Amino acid sequence: MSKSRLFLPVVWATVGSLVLAACSRSEIDTTEVIRPVRVMELQAGDSTFEESFPGQIEPRFQAKLSFQVGGKLTARLVDVGDKVTKGQILAKIDPQDLSLALQAAQAQFDAAATEHAQLKTDLERAKTLKQQNFISQAELDRRQLAFDAAGSRLSQARAQLNTQANQRQYGDLRAPGIGVISGVYAEVGQVLAPGQAVVQWADENDVQVSMAVPENRVSEIKPGQEASVLLWSGKQALAAKVREVSPVADPVTRTYAVLLDVNDPARVSRFGMSATVKFTTAAKSTAFKLPISALVAEHTGAFVWVFDEKQGVVNKRVVEPYDVSESDFLVKDGLSNGELIVTAGTHVLNEGQKVRRFIETSDLSK
Repeated sequence: MSKSRLFLPVVWATVGSLVLAACSRSEIDTTEVIRPVRVMELQAGDSTFEESFPGQIEPRFQAKLSFQVGGKLTARLVDVGDKVTKGQILAKIDPQDLSLALQAAQAQFDAAATEHAQLKTDLERAKTLKQQNFISQAELDRRQLAFDAAGSRLSQARAQLNTQANQRQYGDLRAPGIGVISGVYAEVGQVLAPGQAVVQWADENDVQVSMAVPENRVSEIKPGQEASVLLWSGKQALAAKVREVSPVADPVTRTYAVLLDVNDPARVSRFGMSATVKFTTAAKSTAFKLPISALVAEHTGAFVWVFDEKQGVVNKRVVEPYDVSESDFLVKDGLSNGELIVTAGTHVLNEGQKVRRFIETSDLSK
């Protein structure tokens, strides 16, 4: 028997195997692959959640102090950071002009008083002469009018004198209360106009925290609500309470200004310090904490995959994440107790895709 005859059965056997293998491979390729997914079942509990906002420490009361009269600044007795008491002199302007103005007002008053006294004497003499018919009624009326005019000039001179006397006191700039100097705006030798700022004073005994809240969160913050304030410079939190929530949004940032009163202002050492304001509230029955791996973020928003175990498919559920950290986040609305949320492989899923629940090996052995 020739070698070619012996070889033909082997060839046909090999070809047959390849055909069968190709057929089997074709059948496998056309079979739909159902991806296993890891899920967690939502369970509501009596938990709380925190919302944090950046803030800044400020004095509740502060003012730029100025002289009520103009003049040359001859002394500034305080610098930034100085503690001051109520009534303490902070600065002085040149009193010479004020003294000259007071002297002029005094001279005018003395002249008006002398004239008034002289015309009063003339009027009394005229009344006596009228009774004796030595002068006419018209002459008496003329002297009465002159006396009345002198009285008006005397009143005007007295008012001017009092004004200048008060302005003499305005030469000293005094602190309105206990506090600290937080700004300086004028130097010795500078000529100041009335109302021009010299220093800024801040009340240390009344401290507040200011923060800006986005419009989607402002409805959750109410006056009287308690919060904790953590300073970047300290480890202990300060107790605070919301005093006011602005009803009008900032036209540029579209945020709402919120002010909180600090309960223990003595623990605040500096104004302008950065702070984190935290609000702790009880979570609703619809609030759940999920691992960060369950969250999918797109330019259109954030969502999670909800596994419909009956249909064996996953569906998108748009959520608004709160209190996001490196490990988890909170969802307050949009999810229900008992739903199954995909927690791994979320970025490779599609809407309505068929999946199956991944079962741990340890679960099979039970």
